[in-house]
Amino acid sequence: MSDLTRRRMLGRTAAVAAGIALAAPAAQAMAADGATSAAGHEHGHQTGGHQPFDEVYEGRRIEGRLTAGGGHHDFGIAVFVDGRPLHIMPRGNGWISVMNHYEVFDSPYEVTRAAVRALRGVNLV
Repeated sequence: MSDLTRRRMLGRTAAVAAGIALAAPAAQAMAADGATSAAGHEHGHQTGGHQPFDEVYEGRRIEGRLTAGGGHHDFGIAVFVDGRPLHIMPRGNGWISVMNHYEVFDSPYEVTRAAVRALRGVNLV
């Protein structure tokens, strides 16, 4: 017969529940710390937030417009290639785009320029 008793099962369940309860605040603190450190690397110099940009890069107009930053997919900046939105999102140590989920960039500006290079003249859909 098994040596697993109710007492041991309740003890293990309590240990798992305590681990989950303690891990959530730690994960939130680490995420907040990562977002704070990533915010200072925008557009090549130290700032407290995002820097808007508007330029022609490799024949394509790229724009970064500041937003309210309140929605689920609103990260404080919206980027556009030739007037069409490019979905970007922060990742633990930088930014990624729909064009390349595997390479992380330091800022929305850099990830937008990388997307233009990846498009190779094709229109963003």
